[in-house]
Amino acid sequence: MRQYEFLKKLAERGKLSHAYLFSENDHASKTKLIAEILDILAVKQPDQTQVAPAEEDNAKEITIAQIRSLSAFLSMSAWNSPYKVAIIQSAHQMNQEAQSAFLKLLEEPKGDTLFFLCTEYPDMLLSTIRSRTQEVKFYTFESAVAPTKTASEFQKLREGDLVIRFEYAKKLADSPEQIPQTLHEWSLVVRQLLHVAVREDPQAVPLLFGSIRVIQETGTLLRTTNVNPRLALERIMLNL
Repeated sequence: MRQYEFLKKLAERGKLSHAYLFSENDHASKTKLIAEILDILAVKQPDQTQVAPAEEDNAKEITIAQIRSLSAFLSMSAWNSPYKVAIIQSAHQMNQEAQSAFLKLLEEPKGDTLFFLCTEYPDMLLSTIRSRTQEVKFYTFESAVAPTKTASEFQKLREGDLVIRFEYAKKLADSPEQIPQTLHEWSLVVRQLLHVAVREDPQAVPLLFGSIRVIQETGTLLRTTNVNPRLALERIMLNL
């Protein structure tokens, strides 16, 4: 895509910003572009590091200890590269302490430091982190098709009032083992609607993107936190 080629041209000219937020769901394209940029910049392996969620208290998150280790890595001079590079995978899973510590790294980058934050859920990051990065969106659309029954039920929810939606949320919350599959199928339904909207109803596109984001964020919260399932599902119902 044009913006990705533009970033590579900036890399060739040595004009990159010090921090990029690669958001949305196309993980393969994010990985490919980062690799191409590091190749252009001739960043050797010892001068790059990745931070990813670790198991902590039965939840996957990026901890402040990991950010402190990153800070120590960045405090050392580059071994044989023009940049020190930090790639933060699933950046939205930094806990609050980690995000606060990471913000200081963004505010006071050490030397020629380059950050890449990768996440499907940029809204879960501190606004102060997002404001200090250049955001690039990476979208991909699954070819899988949601079951017809799910598509029909989802359409009824979209057309129904909040009473109907909240009753459905309560019923689904009472069967927590069904929630992950239901959210996955809802995401497929919205992606199918999005394909149609891009061609036939462009004004509906932002709302549908918002619905996908809320569904995905809810799935992550339910997997990684103790959020109340019913309240989390009601948030989705408010954003259909």
